[in-house]
Amino acid sequence: MSVQGTKDAAGLRTPLRRALKTGRWQLNFAVLTAAGSGLAMLGALWCVVRLIAEPGLDSVLWACTAWVLGAALSASSSWLAHEGEARFASSLRRRTAEHLAEMPMREISKYSGNDLRRLIGDDVAALHHMVAHFPSEIATLVIVPLTSIALLLAYAGPIGLLVLIPGALATVHFLVVVPRMSARYGEQTTRVMGEILTAVDDYAAGMRTCRIYGVTSGAASDYARATCSFTEGFVGYVRKVSTFSAVATAFLQAVATYAIAYAVGYDQQPEVLAAMLFFGLAIVTPAMRLGHGIDYIRSGRVAAQRITKFLAGPTLPVTRSIKNGVAQGLRLSGLTLMQDDRPLVRSLTHTFEPGTVTTITGPSGSGKSTLLRFVAGLDMAHEGEIRLGGSDAESAPHRQVLLIPQGGDLLPGTIRATVSLGSSKTDDESLLEALRRAQLELPLNTPTEFLSGGERQRLGIARAFLSSAPTILLDEPTSALDDTTSNRVLHELRTMTKQQGCAMVIVTHDPRIAEMADVRLSLDSLSREKTGVSQ
Repeated sequence: MSVQGTKDAAGLRTPLRRALKTGRWQLNFAVLTAAGSGLAMLGALWCVVRLIAEPGLDSVLWACTAWVLGAALSASSSWLAHEGEARFASSLRRRTAEHLAEMPMREISKYSGNDLRRLIGDDVAALHHMVAHFPSEIATLVIVPLTSIALLLAYAGPIGLLVLIPGALATVHFLVVVPRMSARYGEQTTRVMGEILTAVDDYAAGMRTCRIYGVTSGAASDYARATCSFTEGFVGYVRKVSTFSAVATAFLQAVATYAIAYAVGYDQQPEVLAAMLFFGLAIVTPAMRLGHGIDYIRSGRVAAQRITKFLAGPTLPVTRSIKNGVAQGLRLSGLTLMQDDRPLVRSLTHTFEPGTVTTITGPSGSGKSTLLRFVAGLDMAHEGEIRLGGSDAESAPHRQVLLIPQGGDLLPGTIRATVSLGSSKTDDESLLEALRRAQLELPLNTPTEFLSGGERQRLGIARAFLSSAPTILLDEPTSALDDTTSNRVLHELRTMTKQQGCAMVIVTHDPRIAEMADVRLSLDSLSREKTGVSQ
């Protein structure tokens, strides 16, 4: 069985499109109601112009009705757009998080914490304007100006189009000039902001160390350098666009349009001048709305590209459920593990037998932890297969394997929440017994952030005593323990292995642990040695 995962090709090409389907009808109706709102508002202005030409109650009633209808349609459009965008964002975040959970560890290591946080949080949020506002604004920018131009021509003739000049010039500036200038600084700003966030996180994580060395080095220095770079870049950007933007903003003001309207229409009939004044802002208002969103559209497009690239990355094979509660041997056949085109493990064939303790030894960098991650289903092999109880397991069987990783990284919370993670045994008696066997006697409500390194390690080991997995993997489980505590923990682990008939695999550099194992697997020579150790 090949351990290489497969992907749905259609899903790779359309991850965002699939997410959009969850809010498709809301977004479509949002566009229609936005266009309807714009037309209703123009209809109200038309009624006002008719009222000036031919005063009467009918025009007043029709104008009021059109305004109320336009307001209702605008509110409906906003609600529908944000409801559809919320469904889209929820679906995309869920898909991104699921993909992250399915990625091999070596692929995850290519992303920094800031990159992953940006993908699931900031990048999805960056799509808000593009999804919730941009379609409606495009509809408004097309339908409302065209209708206004038609009304202007009907009332004032071609000369009435002169009142559109300020809005047209401002539109060109905000929709063409500003985006090109912003594009030059957008990538730099995103990079620098990421550096600032990373520096702040690093400083918070190692605050005491940073205070010892001051602001001349480390995270504090990185933060100062990143903020200076951001300030200089932002000042340079503002210096280049401020003058032109000020002029364009002046063009967008009603006074510019009205000045031209009075200049060309002062000798026209009152209703003609009113049409120039009312419909002359037909391009200005949509341009202001769309112009302010151009930067969001660009950042949304870049975010969409990052998300699409991330979702196109490799994932682990889909696991298949295998009978629970039955001790079965887990066999590796012809396994080859690679790292950066360098073979770590080559053509390894080995069976982890039920009821035995196997230690994996070897020099640093020989692939011990990588092998453990593969058996746990967290990484992919270059070649080889894995079988459970003689049956093709199709992939590393996640539910049949418990991995206790190296180190003391724990989720924030209490000992109770941590030790019961993923276990069906959540009563206090079972949890306390697991802690006792792990040589950790602390109240279940103790916050994990107050634990020492050795206590954190034993808390991880306690999860093994609550597991019914046929295969249990431990990576350097006693590296932070003293000899006495280490011996007691190892004795409890051996006892559990014999009682439950599970296969226990321990990665270690400690020769004492290797000697107590039933089987030793040395990655240095890819040889096995039966030790004959018994309980």
